[in-house]
Amino acid sequence: MENPSSPGTSRREFLGAAAAALFAGISITLLGCGDDKSTGDSAGAGDIVGDIANNHGHKAVVTKAQIDAGGAVDLHIQNAASHDHTVSLSAEDMAKLKSGGMVTVESSTSSDASNPHTHSVMFM
Repeated sequence: MENPSSPGTSRREFLGAAAAALFAGISITLLGCGDDKSTGDSAGAGDIVGDIANNHGHKAVVTKAQIDAGGAVDLHIQNAASHDHTVSLSAEDMAKLKSGGMVTVESSTSSDASNPHTHSVMFM
């Protein structure tokens, strides 16, 4: 891996690498419900796909239209998982995303009563 502080690394790349390292450390302490499974990162131009800790089929996408509109947003992240979670982003969170910042939020508790859990979701 290239040194994140080298002159050729942008601030966004450095912050992304630092956040990913921090996020990896956090994810092992969360109560999860299975192995990570990629759900693909396809999204429209300007959309932001969240990185979901302990993922097992969920997908969180904030669209460019939602970011541009500002205001609070509630996302359902079920995707291919057998249950749903909601991720709530405040107007302040949306403003951070619009300015290129990073936002980490905790999902709601799963709708699966046999395995209650949450996920940490990072957008950047």
